[in-house]
Amino acid sequence: MKKLTSYVNKKTTCLMNRVYLALSNQRGDFYISDAVKIIIAVVLGALLLAALTLIFNDTVIPRITQEIEGLFK
Repeated sequence: MKKLTSYVNKKTTCLMNRVYLALSNQRGDFYISDAVKIIIAVVLGALLLAALTLIFNDTVIPRITQEIEGLFK
């Protein structure tokens, strides 16, 4: 039990040090540029998904439905 407590304490201390160093970092330009890249990627992905959804709902799915109904008539 003492080993487990020591191990958890060591890992917690290491994690707290990493968090402290990350929060006290004064050079935030790298993180800001990465955040902007991620936001741009998410927005472009959402626009692409919306465009594909519109194309499929308005063009492809009705055409497939007509063709399938035509096979059974």
